[in-house]
Amino acid sequence: MIRDAYAEQFNLTRHDYLASLDMVTWLRHYHVVRDLLAAAPKAVLEVGAGDGVVRRCVLPMVESYTVFDINARLQPDHVGDLKIGDPALTHRFDAVVATEVMEHLPFSDFPACLANLHAWLQRGGRAFVSLPHRKSSFAVLTPRQKFRTWRFPNGLLSLSEAYNRFIRRRIWIDPHHCWEIGDGRVKFLDVERCFVEAGFRPLKCLALPYCDYWVLAKAEEASM
Repeated sequence: MIRDAYAEQFNLTRHDYLASLDMVTWLRHYHVVRDLLAAAPKAVLEVGAGDGVVRRCVLPMVESYTVFDINARLQPDHVGDLKIGDPALTHRFDAVVATEVMEHLPFSDFPACLANLHAWLQRGGRAFVSLPHRKSSFAVLTPRQKFRTWRFPNGLLSLSEAYNRFIRRRIWIDPHHCWEIGDGRVKFLDVERCFVEAGFRPLKCLALPYCDYWVLAKAEEASM
């Protein structure tokens, strides 16, 4: 049953993604769009077509916006597998976006995925990456419209998750995912180590509800 759910995701349509939009996804889109526009890239590559919201927001402000996805039903500009890559895209972009993508492949493929993102970037380019982090979140909107988020270890804010973690001794993750940060196997430091080994340097990291979000630069080009 779980494997069926995993396989079905590669046949989803754009309508399926748009129908499942929620507040958490919109919050991630907000940060990516804001940071992309602040970086003022000319050529953007988005890995994972998804709902297409980021593309529609950014496209009028850039010279080119290219989409790469394994699912041909989403009509990407390039159909391919991120862990395998595409030499035709090497050094063509000054920004790459990969949000909620790489957890859909085994963690053993994570270094290869990062290597391809790195190869597709031009000198001085940046990567905008998010990955799910299996923690509970408590969010508040202040009277001055400041959004505050606190995160807690999995199992402290939900009786069902407490049962899974402390009684069943396992942490539930999305059935479409092979791994998530905090799933009992993959840690935050494991992910950041992979970034460094792939030649990236984190310029920014935010703990958002449901995910961690980074802006990364090639190490030799990074400046804080």
